[in-house]
Amino acid sequence: MKLKFFFWLTSCLFLSHVLINAQRTKANSKANKDEKFDQKLVCPFEQGMGREPKEAYSWDPPDKKVIMISSVDTAIRGCIDAKVLSINPTEDGRFEMVIYYKEYYFWYYGISKALVNVNQNIKAGQVIGMYKFGTEMEFRMFKDEEPMDPREFLECKTQGDQKKK
Repeated sequence: MKLKFFFWLTSCLFLSHVLINAQRTKANSKANKDEKFDQKLVCPFEQGMGREPKEAYSWDPPDKKVIMISSVDTAIRGCIDAKVLSINPTEDGRFEMVIYYKEYYFWYYGISKALVNVNQNIKAGQVIGMYKFGTEMEFRMFKDEEPMDPREFLECKTQGDQKKK
């Protein structure tokens, strides 16, 4: 009888510990979701600029991405100190790369050559791949699985800045 009581008491303590930690995790997760991203992102291109997506269809809400273009081959840089999460070949012979910082994911699509490895830590501004003239590179940002508009955080030249030179 004492042994059954001991197991019952241990089970109750374990269950209460799990429930308390689940509540803490949920509260911390909610606090993290409410935090605003307050960092500036290095422009992924050493040369080139972003433009608004030109899509055959309009999306509601609008698709949250930046299309990067350049008139020359150029390096693609990491936008933030992060870790390379994945590098995958695409159907068109290029690569998509995802880097991760805290709960933020930065997705690069259209890299002609990857110059880093999966699980590698990178620094903001570090060359992570190459871009080939005549293609587009798509840049996206996510907080967990929620898309964010990266334009307000990117430090890139606009078409107007290019013309002022």
